Amino acid sequence: MRTILFAWLIALPAMVSASDFVTLFMERCAEGSRPLNNVNIGKDMLHQMAENATDETLKEAFGKLNSIRIISSDSKRDSRHYFRKADELVREAYADYREVVSVNEQDTRISVWLKEVSDEEQHLILLSLDEEGKFTVITVTGVIDFNSIARLSGSLKDKPELMEQTN
Repeated sequence: MRTILFAWLIALPAMVSASDFVTLFMERCAEGSRPLNNVNIGKDMLHQMAENATDETLKEAFGKLNSIRIISSDSKRDSRHYFRKADELVREAYADYREVVSVNEQDTRISVWLKEVSDEEQHLILLSLDEEGKFTVITVTGVIDFNSIARLSGSLKDKPELMEQTN
C-alpha cells in the first residue's frame, strides 16, 4: 500500500495540467490580504466567442481552445510577491513543462511554459509582471496557434467585463 501511495505522489505533478495551475496557485499562494482577480472561460464560452468573432484568425483560435483561465493582481507590491510565488510553483510542480519564452527586462518579466500532450492538445502557462507592476497568469488548453496568442490576449484585455469577475 505504501508503495502505491508513494508512486502516486511522485506521479501527481506530471498529471497536473495547465488549467489546474490556477487552482493549485489559488490553493497554495493566494492570500486574503492580497486580493486576486480570477477569470475562467470554458469551452462552451470559447466556442460562443468564436461564433461571434469577426476576425477569422481569432475565430479559428477560439474554436480550437478548451479553456482559458486568468489570474491578475493590480497591486504593485502584491504583484511582485505573486509573480515570485507563481514562478516557484511552475518550476516545482510542473517539471514536465518546458520554458519556451523568457523575458527579463528592467520593469517587465514574462515566462511562458508549454506542455505538448498531443497534436490536438497543448497546455500553456504564461506568467507576466508588466512595466506597470501588474501580475497576470494566463493558462490555455487546447490546440494553441502561437501566432494568434498575442491577438487573443489583446482581445481579452479589451473586454473589461470579463476581467472584472473575481473569485
